[in-house]
Amino acid sequence: MKHLFSLFILIVLFASLAQAQNNSSWRVGFGIDAGIATSDAFKYALGGDIRIQKNINQRVSGTLTTGFSHFFEKDHFDGYSQYGSPYNVIPVKLGVKYFVGDNLYLGGEAGAGFAFEQWGTSFVWSPSVGMAFKNGIDLSLKYEDYTKDKATKAMGLRLAYGFGARSMAAHKKAENNADESGTEIGISFNPGVDINSSDNKIIGGDVTIYQPVTNNLVAMFSAGYTHMNSQYLSTYGIMDSNGNVYYNNNLTVRNVVPVKVGLRAFLGDVFYIGGEAGVAFASHKNTSFVYTPSLGFKLRNGLDIGVKYDNYSHRLIQDALSLKLGYHFKL
Repeated sequence: MKHLFSLFILIVLFASLAQAQNNSSWRVGFGIDAGIATSDAFKYALGGDIRIQKNINQRVSGTLTTGFSHFFEKDHFDGYSQYGSPYNVIPVKLGVKYFVGDNLYLGGEAGAGFAFEQWGTSFVWSPSVGMAFKNGIDLSLKYEDYTKDKATKAMGLRLAYGFGARSMAAHKKAENNADESGTEIGISFNPGVDINSSDNKIIGGDVTIYQPVTNNLVAMFSAGYTHMNSQYLSTYGIMDSNGNVYYNNNLTVRNVVPVKVGLRAFLGDVFYIGGEAGVAFASHKNTSFVYTPSLGFKLRNGLDIGVKYDNYSHRLIQDALSLKLGYHFKL
């Protein structure tokens, strides 16, 4: 999907800009956002963001934030026929954080939300209250209001990891692994939803082998299993040379076995962005190409927490947005 590729391009661009700064008052942070929509048209929202922060003085910081958010529709917009598609948006916001203590802060952001399909561009504003800790963790409660439509508003939590621009050097965990045990094996549980319908719940899991390549780069090989809770009738038409249209009806696939290889790049000590590609094996010979961008946090205690998006080339396999809840073991 174009908006996901745009997000990763923005991540690399802003990370490079922040790394080029020599002033330690510059910080860069990466966050995962999960919330509940305040309108009956949508259920909840999920997304990720990147934030550049400039400390103005001991209590005030300026921020620039961008990312991607997806609002999941409720009951296929039953009672809201004016909405024809989910709300996918890339916000770009300027803001201020005011620290009322060593950790507690009040925040406010405003800017533009660049949405897709019927939604267009909207003004967005977002007040927040949060806690920023010395270890880089930033946890906040926020309200986000895209003002163009009364349905596109949400209350949510933001879990982020931030670090000074100078910290974007060697990924210490990968460096230690390369010097000590090297390869790791990870096991994860991946609950999620169909990207086109939040009513279709998805349960999956995978086993992944991780091999450090450089201090900041890790190679991956994974195999897993994904179960779609619901099936849908997929209909498409084919037109012959005489202008006649023939329709083909099939049920979507429920069980998929993806096998993928990929890379994970660490921008700092625990935050990563990743990408995988491979083959997904499904019933009735519905084999598909699959690619999976991801972002998350690999913590020192072995926990791996992130978000991933599985895109399948086969029309009968539903694309999925999932959480990744995993644990790594040293080999």
